[in-house]
Amino acid sequence: MNNKPSALTSQEIKEIGAIEDIQQMWGAENAAEMEELLNNTVYAVKFDYQSGSPGYVGDYFILQGDALGEALELIRNKDGAITLL
Repeated sequence: MNNKPSALTSQEIKEIGAIEDIQQMWGAENAAEMEELLNNTVYAVKFDYQSGSPGYVGDYFILQGDALGEALELIRNKDGAITLL
């Protein structure tokens, strides 16, 4: 089991940047602006996650802004889309 965080791929950044709820949370006007934030301001990592049984197995993302507070958690759902947790 690999429990070390990894950087988001460019495709994952595009997917997350396209989520309107996340754009609103960060005050981004559009997906391109959110992608810029994800590349330069937001701390973003991905884990290959396995929870206890029964549980979740798959991509688990954590986004943290440049001010400490509660981090935003996302997972890849069974349809393959990244969604808020």
